[in-house]
Amino acid sequence: MCALDVRVAVWVVKQLPDKEARPLSLGALVEEAARAGVSQLIIERDESLERADRRLIADVLRREGGSELLYRHVAPHEHPLLWVSDAVAWCYSNGGDWIRRVEPIVEARVTRL
Repeated sequence: MCALDVRVAVWVVKQLPDKEARPLSLGALVEEAARAGVSQLIIERDESLERADRRLIADVLRREGGSELLYRHVAPHEHPLLWVSDAVAWCYSNGGDWIRRVEPIVEARVTRL
């Protein structure tokens, strides 16, 4: 994976359940994407969260003025680069040497508590 020409940013949310961590990390991602002038954001589809994701993204884009950012939810098989984010997240959640192994593609790391 580290041989691929990809770079990732990692947002770490500690000591919170996924239900609270996801909006924090997704909100931070959308803020950064809007500020950086990103044109398209691909998000892994979870139908149980999609409505809340859309609301959150719309709120952030209104606040940040990122109206040019297009986003869509897709299944992992529809966009293979989603596998990279899953693998990096797995490495960070398992810690230790796994983080070291994935560091070559980690461009930025932000910890939010």
